[in-house]
Amino acid sequence: MTYSVLVFLSRKPGTTPEQFRDYYAGSHMPMFRKLAGIHFPARHIQRYIHRTATSSDSNTPRNSSTPASVFLGTQADFDYDVVVTLEFKDEATFQAHLDYIQQPDIAAIIAADEERFLDRSQTRAAVLGEMIEMTAQ
Repeated sequence: MTYSVLVFLSRKPGTTPEQFRDYYAGSHMPMFRKLAGIHFPARHIQRYIHRTATSSDSNTPRNSSTPASVFLGTQADFDYDVVVTLEFKDEATFQAHLDYIQQPDIAAIIAADEERFLDRSQTRAAVLGEMIEMTAQ
């Protein structure tokens, strides 16, 4: 059974959703994958919140001109920009990943790059539990 972590990331103020996605997927993750080497997750899945540009200022301060396409809940419930699923072989592999990226020299490189596009104060993460999957018959 895999060990999975769910991460919620928010873009830095002044960064458009497109700029955020382009930098995260096109620059940060290739750098991170190279830096992490054997400690990179088995799977790294990015799922972006769908946003539509508008001239309305009636949404949240973070996303006043790029509201989420919400069908249940409020705009404030979806102020993050991407939901990331990290999958590891097992908990020990995750712990090795965490130990590696938290080394001061490695952590400093990651943090410096994240400052370019992330609002790090808004980052949230949690370990996922059991997965139950149903498919259409």
